[in-house]
Amino acid sequence: MIRLLNVGFDDELVMMNTRLSCTLALSALLLSSGAQASTPPSAEMRVAEAVKQTIPALMQQQQIPGMAVAVIYQGTPYYFSYGVADKATRRAVTPQTLFELGSVSKTFTGVLGGYALQRGDIRLQDTVASQWPALNGPQWRAITLQQLATYTAGGLPLQVPDAVTDTAQLLDFYQRWQPRWAPGTMRSYSNASIGLFGMLAVRPSGMDFSQAMTRWVLQPLGLKHTYFRVPPAAEGEYAWGYREGKALRVSPGMLEQEAYGIKSSAQDMATWLQANLDPAAVTQATLRQALLRAQTRYYQSGEMYQGLGWEMLSWPLQAQTLIDGSDNRVALQPQPVHLIEPPTPPQPASWVHKTGSTNGFGAYIAFIPGSRLGIVMLANKNYPNPARVQAAYTILQQLQ
Repeated sequence: MIRLLNVGFDDELVMMNTRLSCTLALSALLLSSGAQASTPPSAEMRVAEAVKQTIPALMQQQQIPGMAVAVIYQGTPYYFSYGVADKATRRAVTPQTLFELGSVSKTFTGVLGGYALQRGDIRLQDTVASQWPALNGPQWRAITLQQLATYTAGGLPLQVPDAVTDTAQLLDFYQRWQPRWAPGTMRSYSNASIGLFGMLAVRPSGMDFSQAMTRWVLQPLGLKHTYFRVPPAAEGEYAWGYREGKALRVSPGMLEQEAYGIKSSAQDMATWLQANLDPAAVTQATLRQALLRAQTRYYQSGEMYQGLGWEMLSWPLQAQTLIDGSDNRVALQPQPVHLIEPPTPPQPASWVHKTGSTNGFGAYIAFIPGSRLGIVMLANKNYPNPARVQAAYTILQQLQ
């Protein structure tokens, strides 16, 4: 049985009709078997009320044209759609609208890396030079794949330079780079770091990154509307991002797919959230273990634990701790780290999360495994991380 709740209201400050939809979806297995289930209205309305109290105000404050939100509550997904995906045509946001995930893409890269680990293609302690023999500079002889994946290689820059447009230039870029710190001592957030990890993780398979991601992760989870390149048939669902009133979308670049290039919908991201929230429910054994490897704690920096793509804090925690750590003035600054040896397996009492941005989009995903509770927030504007984190914390705290 599927239940749909629609609530409409006008919002003068956002100057658009905001449509709120809350969908309760049962699995295809239950539907096909004719099984019956019901959700108490109180649960459904509790989620809707928590979202309604938070998201419209956030959109007003940040002047966000459109948002899609998915909340997992007691294992069930609920979808909420606000505003427009395209200001020119007034096309409304739906749970199927495609948004750019930005660095939330790194959570997919982390799981894909975990899959390669489970296959035995790579080991986290492998040196970078052993996986890419052409990268033979002396600085690479002691840097490991684990350090690439966790931003602890020694200070790789945030971005691969725009001038780097092919593999030969990429190799030259890495050959010329020199560490600022000894590997494994400082965390410095970097697309060039985890991007190279993703590239090297799939090399032994003989597939390119997008092929491996599709075969190992997207297809097994049924993520049919998650793309690196939005196909023509799905262009009508692709939102426009906005910056200073101008419509824009992300441009291709080296290691874009590995670091920030995925586009997806709230519906697919709810499926992604559920798989990470409860890996035990994933039937494919290699993928199940890959999901767990990504949430394993490899390094600690302050109160934050670094996994593969995912970042974790112990739950419960104060909102301000979470908010302060998400601010780019902190998150993008080099921080001392402590190696966790052996790595700590996934902890149910954790706040597991990742922010992501492109020039015109802002995304956030967070979940608490032990509470079977999580949220995805997709917006077609890049707005400050602390505002995203505060909104998500407020909603999930109300649902505890």
